[in-house]
Amino acid sequence: MKVVVIKIAAIGDILMATPALRALKQEGQAEVLGLLAGRSMRAVVEANPHLDRIHYIDDRRLFRGSFAARAAEVLKAAWRLRRERYDVGLNFHRDWRYNLILWLGGCRRRIGFARAGARRSRRFLLTDAEPLRGVKHNIFRYCDLVRRLGPFCLDFRMVFPLSPGAAATAAAKFLGPTALDEAVALAPGGAANVKQEMSSRRWSAENFAALAGMLLRAGRPVLLLGGDNDAAIAAVIRAAQPGVVDLSGRTTLAEAAALMGGARLVIANDSGLMHLAAAVKAPLIAIFGPTPPEELKPLTAGSVTVWKGEGLGCAPCYRDGVFPDCPRRECLERITPREIFDLAQRMMETT
Repeated sequence: MKVVVIKIAAIGDILMATPALRALKQEGQAEVLGLLAGRSMRAVVEANPHLDRIHYIDDRRLFRGSFAARAAEVLKAAWRLRRERYDVGLNFHRDWRYNLILWLGGCRRRIGFARAGARRSRRFLLTDAEPLRGVKHNIFRYCDLVRRLGPFCLDFRMVFPLSPGAAATAAAKFLGPTALDEAVALAPGGAANVKQEMSSRRWSAENFAALAGMLLRAGRPVLLLGGDNDAAIAAVIRAAQPGVVDLSGRTTLAEAAALMGGARLVIANDSGLMHLAAAVKAPLIAIFGPTPPEELKPLTAGSVTVWKGEGLGCAPCYRDGVFPDCPRRECLERITPREIFDLAQRMMETT
């Protein structure tokens, strides 16, 4: 059986889909397993050992282009799938419109999500609709979809392969004499992708700067990791704490993963780098705000999630890609640098 999965973006979402992809391949349900992903996700998916085919769509045009540009991308993607003659297509997005690509792509069986009680128009292109009920981690939801084909997910670890010695190679390239295994890696940015910018998910740069200062005074090397889009955030931290090693925008995704995997501890916003740190089994403190931790938090041993939305009638407020306006961000501002520093110290003393 030939199976294709649609998961266009983003880093964390694709990583959370990898346990389901592994189950499809390892349990023999997919003789050929394909993935349709955004071009911006190439570094996330290209080394996945469970994929036989990877088809790319121009996600920038898909999310930000004109109607004509979007339609052209959909038709091109559907044509690629049709040429491969996939038997089954799975839509790992909650957006019913991706079902159209599977239908146009010739998949005879089309499996995806539908809200309980959703109108027929929201599921008419699916042959199998998995109801979205209650609160459940995204990893488990993706596994619910592949269960429709038979496989049980028994292994919920995310997949991001690293070559042997990757941490040592990255440390030699970027850190010189600095001991990576004594360093704390901070990921103060993130929560942005081709589709949208979600700054309300980020703990403030000023809080990260205060935390970095505490760590430096405690004798810990501090690394800043992130992409080109995180340069402004890193600049605020670097100006307040010149002793940090700012690698924002200087590493590949694999190099950032290797550095986090070799660090003593990673502290990250709810972001793609948070999920990447979990995928490489890094000790991790994950800082959450408006998004529901029960659906997105790292599940790996050695990970601690910090969320202060309890008692706030508005939290969590993120729903299907939409954040309401919130000038206060109280769920994040309740978390103090001292609290995170003390937690980090306890974690590093016991590992």
